[in-house]
Amino acid sequence: MSARVFNLPNVISLLRLAAVPVVGWLILRQHWEAACALFLAAAVSDGIDGFLARWLKQMTALGAALDTVADKALGIVTLVMLTLEQAIPMWVTLAILLRDTVIVLGALSYRGLAGHLEIHPTWLGKTHMFAEFTLLALVLGVLAEWLILEDWLQPLFVAVFAIAVTSGVQYVWIWSAKARRERAMARLKTH
Repeated sequence: MSARVFNLPNVISLLRLAAVPVVGWLILRQHWEAACALFLAAAVSDGIDGFLARWLKQMTALGAALDTVADKALGIVTLVMLTLEQAIPMWVTLAILLRDTVIVLGALSYRGLAGHLEIHPTWLGKTHMFAEFTLLALVLGVLAEWLILEDWLQPLFVAVFAIAVTSGVQYVWIWSAKARRERAMARLKTH
């Protein structure tokens, strides 16, 4: 790797990615305190690597890709493992996984149609990620017996479900509009 690609923000993203299977294993073994601590450290590192990349002017395409993959992997593995442990209801997990699947398939379809792809997270998409990671951290905190939130978990599940569905619908709307514009541009070029 060149010095530009092998930089501190990218190393932090790689460490977060490496933490994903460890978090999954800790949840599987029901080591709740360690799982919660590592999940929180990994989640906080997401903000740190982004800040450092901007501050040190070390933003790279690899870094952006690593950051996205590490975030998605951490969220999905933690979500699925907590669902298998029956700490998160299946309907919440399915809504989040369906949202992510719709976004990926929409992006790939658009890239196939347009030949290029520019992804810009929406405000609602960022809100979804924040809500999802907050829910995962809180559930782990309850399981680690660091928090007493049992009465609040059901409303949190409903809120994250609603945000996931709304965000998924928004991305469908956005990708559909982009696809319609691309088709119209293609028709204009052929005439």
